[in-house]
Amino acid sequence: MELPFWVQAFLIFVQVAAVVVFIWLIWPLVKNEEWKKKFIDNKQALSILIVFVLVFVFVYGMTAVFNWLYPVELVY
Repeated sequence: MELPFWVQAFLIFVQVAAVVVFIWLIWPLVKNEEWKKKFIDNKQALSILIVFVLVFVFVYGMTAVFNWLYPVELVY
């Protein structure tokens, strides 16, 4: 069952508004940080970031492969 268009539009608006408010709230904190010293120069933090990105790419890739191999069959 599909939602009415106005409900879908409202939910999208709420999500976009939440992202804007989140960025507005954290921007002063982000602007004042020394990111290079904290994450790039720190070898342990850099390795954790690399592993996080690799895990994300692996999960995304596995999802794409399984969606390609075993697509969802809609039965009406």
